[in-house]
Amino acid sequence: MVRLISAALAATFATTSAAWSLDDLLDQVKKRGALRVCTINYTPWNILDPVDRSWSGINADIVKEIGASLDVKIEWVDSAWSTIIQNLRTDKCDVGAAALWTSAPRAQNVSFTRPIGGDGSTLFVPADSKIASYDDVDKKGNIITVLSGSADEKLAKEKFKNAEVKSLVTDQVAAHILEVASGRSNAAFGGFAGNAMFVAKNPNIKVKPLPELMVNYVPFAYAVPPKEYYFRDYLSIIIANLEASGKLEQIKSAWTQQKP
Repeated sequence: MVRLISAALAATFATTSAAWSLDDLLDQVKKRGALRVCTINYTPWNILDPVDRSWSGINADIVKEIGASLDVKIEWVDSAWSTIIQNLRTDKCDVGAAALWTSAPRAQNVSFTRPIGGDGSTLFVPADSKIASYDDVDKKGNIITVLSGSADEKLAKEKFKNAEVKSLVTDQVAAHILEVASGRSNAAFGGFAGNAMFVAKNPNIKVKPLPELMVNYVPFAYAVPPKEYYFRDYLSIIIANLEASGKLEQIKSAWTQQKP
């Protein structure tokens, strides 16, 4: 009996130790001295400088706070909506810091921190378009562009039953909006705030958002590899403290209130 109990306890401790050994990303980051951050170009959350390939924006400022708290450098890893979850699961990066919508399917593959913000989706149409509803554009022969791998892609395919939903595999910022501007699609479907800011900053792009049609407001959060609970909770504490101090709102305001 004693031997059986001892064996059971040993197996329990071994299982527990194995489980703990998986939840060590926080220690890995500190030992490495660098935080690898996957991100995606989406104004004002993440803005890529095309010349020196440096990142700025809301998430860049938040990530700087995280790096300072850990006393590590930041290593940015360019990603795309179609690859960021897989990048996290294959050890390409430690955290996904983007305007990443939380969703049940994504939560089956990564672990999310507390929210950092949120947004909804809407239509973007030619500036002179008379489209005023989803029914106006959801017609056979029309093309609606979305970014492949984005949450908007899944929503668009559920929402539009008659028009063709064309998914673009690209890391080019606002590529689906540019398809509308060039006349290759009748409308684009995507996140409202970031894409609306992109349009406002580029008046030569003759496209307008339809904010009155915004749907599906969903929180943004950072994502970490599955089962990395200590690291996830650590990031959530940093975000919570930034929010409580008012600094998170200051960071957001600094980027969202900029003039075009």
